[in-house]
Amino acid sequence: MSLDKNISDVLQAQDVQLANALTQLKGDPAKLADFMAKRKSDLYETVSKEHSDSFAKVFGDLQRASDTTKNILYYHVRNKDLDSLQDAVFNRVKAEADNATYDSQTAKRQFEANEWTSGNKSDTLFFFQLIFIGLTLIAPLLYLNRAYMIPTTVFYGVSGLVVIALILTVVVRAQYTEKTRDQTFWNRRRFQQMGGPPTPPTCEAIQGIFEKGVGYAAQAADDLKAADPNQVGVTATSMARTAASSLGV
Repeated sequence: MSLDKNISDVLQAQDVQLANALTQLKGDPAKLADFMAKRKSDLYETVSKEHSDSFAKVFGDLQRASDTTKNILYYHVRNKDLDSLQDAVFNRVKAEADNATYDSQTAKRQFEANEWTSGNKSDTLFFFQLIFIGLTLIAPLLYLNRAYMIPTTVFYGVSGLVVIALILTVVVRAQYTEKTRDQTFWNRRRFQQMGGPPTPPTCEAIQGIFEKGVGYAAQAADDLKAADPNQVGVTATSMARTAASSLGV
């Protein structure tokens, strides 16, 4: 209560002093004019200073916003430069990787071609060796036949067997190379009934199988909740068989 009373007394005293000052000014027009002129001047200076301060603050904010925009533009230009540099490095590395892959594939295929050529030459040399062995067997028989030491039927019989063996060897080797031997690897055999190599599953196929499995699991959980407790085993076995057949297991 005493604090409120003191505040009230102070306000009343200020009002009394203000009323006395106004009364004195009204009694002296010259002082009143000077007081009004001074108040106008102070008010004008105060308003002008506030406007000037407000303008300086707004102008400073505008400059800072402009500097921020410039910095963002500079960052954008630098980011574009970094992107271009990264693209150049990526393209160079990609070109080197492509060249290395191409060289690797070329070297691998050249090795396969060299291996095939070497095996074919070895097979041809093997046939020539058989011819040489056959001629080595026939030549003494021809000499003995000319010397009348062996009958002609023996000579022609043995020579015919040698020639037939050579012809059968050539036919078998040619058929094996043409129909059974792999056309890429010399030492690999093709099996016509088995078809080509298996095709690896794609990501989409694996994802589809996974989604089907999740769907069947959710359906199985719902069916087991609604099934008769005495028939749970039969129901679970039936659902497992259905899911396995649908997934191709």
